[in-house]
Amino acid sequence: MKTLITLLIAFSLTFGVYAQSDSTQIVNDEFNELIEEIEEVDQSIVEIDEALEAVEAEKAEMTENDEKDTVHVRIGNHRVEIISGDKDANIDIEKIDEFESKWNDYDWEIDHFETVHPKRKRDFDGHWAGFDFGGNQLLTTKTSYSMYPEGTPKFLDTRPEKSFEFNFNFAEYSFGFGNYIGIVTGLGLNFNDYKFKNKYTLVKDDNGMIQAETLPEEDFRKSKLSTVFLTAPLLLEFQIPGNQGHDRLFIAGGLIGGVKLGEHTKTKIGDNKVKDKGDFNISPLRWGYTARIGFEDMGIYATYYNTPLFEDGKGPTTTPLTIGLTFTF
Repeated sequence: MKTLITLLIAFSLTFGVYAQSDSTQIVNDEFNELIEEIEEVDQSIVEIDEALEAVEAEKAEMTENDEKDTVHVRIGNHRVEIISGDKDANIDIEKIDEFESKWNDYDWEIDHFETVHPKRKRDFDGHWAGFDFGGNQLLTTKTSYSMYPEGTPKFLDTRPEKSFEFNFNFAEYSFGFGNYIGIVTGLGLNFNDYKFKNKYTLVKDDNGMIQAETLPEEDFRKSKLSTVFLTAPLLLEFQIPGNQGHDRLFIAGGLIGGVKLGEHTKTKIGDNKVKDKGDFNISPLRWGYTARIGFEDMGIYATYYNTPLFEDGKGPTTTPLTIGLTFTF
């Protein structure tokens, strides 16, 4: 546009030198007025270009602001402002005292305001209360020749795959030395079934000794001994925290004791079931060792009773062992 104006001015000057008549002068004056009008149009075009550039700059700034998210967080007496975009993030931290007036005057939007509460540490909590289910075995069964003559059948041989234990541990008390170690105790009900492998059941002879009674061979179904105990453990438990201290691996071990609540035998020949709730010389008190390992609310356990199943001198010498799964509350 400026080049065009320059050419026109040059042309007008040249034309003015050679023009001699009044008519030529009139044409020259009109041409000069035309040049002035062209200059005014050119200035208007420049102003329009500058206005368009300002609009584009403002639009770019608005687009940049729209692409950024701002989050305000208040932690104690500090304010945290986080401005995040596609490529960068700015974090600004100030004390509340330094910008209290700004904090109160700011029009906080609920979508951009968060309050962070300090996390409370998880207290020590043991793993006893819940349910246990395991398989039973009778170990190191011995019969004294002074009580049982040679040739007495092994009537305490059990079928481990069909001899089960069920525990309902209904009370628990935990005493932590910290967040990850402590003493655990409580109470539970212990139900045991010992299913015999051979066709025998238990009876007491005239001397109060436990003896074997042979069952009919025809249509034999099952024979078992059942016991019920009230149990109480004393465990030392260690816990290994997982992510953020929540999920925990636990390892516990210690002593366990029990008080007998009941016992009975049960046989089934064909459709005929016989349940005998008599006294079968089961030890009224017992103690042993128990251990547990698991993750959070599930694990495995094992219990070995040091006390023989039967009272001393009133039955064969045998000790129970149980291994199973535990599910805690």
